[in-house]
Parts: sequence; structure tokens; C-alpha cells
Amino acid sequence: MMYQTYIIFAKEFGGYFRSRLAYFLLGAYAFISMFAAFYMGGFFDLNNMELFSFFYFQGDIFALLVPAITMRLWAEERRSGTMEVLLTQPVSYTGVVLGKFFSAWMFCTVLLVVTMPFLFSVGSIYPIDYLNILCSYLACWFISGTFCAVGCCVSAFNKSPVIAYIATLILSLIISTGNFDFLISEFGFSSNIMIRTIQSLNFSKHFQDLSGGQLGLDNIIYYLSMMILPLWLNVITVEYKKS
Repeated sequence: MMYQTYIIFAKEFGGYFRSRLAYFLLGAYAFISMFAAFYMGGFFDLNNMELFSFFYFQGDIFALLVPAITMRLWAEERRSGTMEVLLTQPVSYTGVVLGKFFSAWMFCTVLLVVTMPFLFSVGSIYPIDYLNILCSYLACWFISGTFCAVGCCVSAFNKSPVIAYIATLILSLIISTGNFDFLISEFGFSSNIMIRTIQSLNFSKHFQDLSGGQLGLDNIIYYLSMMILPLWLNVITVEYKKS
């Protein structure tokens, strides 16, 4: 399965750079990130030792751009009819799904790497907390992986990349802005365990914790779970389409 995953990964990841979409997304991500940091985040007005102005908007930026990365992964296969050909080959469905997912996630990693010159430029001007910033990059990497998993799953349900983009965008925004704290007052929970359990479901809480340097196992497990569930649904969907 690992070899099959690698073959699919190499094909899909290379496909990004054989089209103009990859270069457009690279430029769009860099521009939007810098615009958000300097003009919306008040970069020069805050103490940005941890690049707070930059990382604060990353969840929304990835929610906007990741659907464009994943929208074609399965939708284009279904629209062109190549999905049936692919699934008739002696391949593992899990391997195919993971290959497509990792290609999208790796492209998101490239997006993050593009911002490294900005990091080192700021670091050359005044001292910054590199360890905390590394944690923030890790948080961004995890949220991009979560949105990639959601996008892959949604794309498997659609023949139209445009519909896949819109549906993934809506789901990503719901996930990133979802807050379950209202359940505490709605049901009158007073137990600390119940309160902490409900708060642990909030997507933004784990992003803030990781960005704040809390490399807790609970944060990592949360994001891995948020990836595994859509990918599992993706495999089930592919198996259903084959049958």
C-alpha cells in the first residue's frame, strides 16, 4: 500500500505544478497573508515577538485556499470518467485516498515554507520567539491537514470542482468557527470534567493552545482525529462508488 500511496502522491503533487493553479495559489497565499498581517493585524502596532498578527488569520486563510487545492482531486476524476479506470486497477483504496490527501497536505506545507523569508526578515530586525513561532507553524500545518482531509472527502461526493470548492469552504468555516461552549449554559453543566470535555471540542481552542506553545498530546490527537474521520469517509465513499 505504501508504494501505491507514493505513486498517487507523486502524480497528484506534480500535477499541481503542471498547471497555473499552483502558482496562483502560492502568490495568493503570500499576498493575503501579508495583507492580513500588516493591514488587518496591525503588525507595527503590536508586540510581534510571536508574529501574532501573522498567525491570527491563518485559519481563515487556509479555510479559503485549501478548498481550491482539494476540489479537483476526486471531482475531476469523476467528471472525466478516469475514476472508474483507476478503481478497476489492483490498488488499495486506502492507498489512493492517502496519496491524494498527502499531495494536498504537502502543497499546504509548501505554502507555509513560502513565508519563511518573512520570518527571517522580521527576526533580523528585532528579537522574536522562534520556539513559539515553530509551534504556531505546527498549528497551521495541522489545520491545513484537517481542511485537506475535509476537502478530499467532499470532492469524492461531487463531479463539479466548483461545487466541491463551495461545499468544502462552508464546512471549513463551520469547523474553524464552531464553538460548543453554549452547551455548558444550555444544559447547566457544572462538572469541571464536562466543561473541559465540551471546550476541548472547539477547533479554535486547540489552535490557540498550539500557537501558545502547548505541545500537549490532546491537541495532536484532536487534529489527527479531525483528519482520520473525513479520510475514513473518503475511503467508504470510494468503495461505494466502485460497488
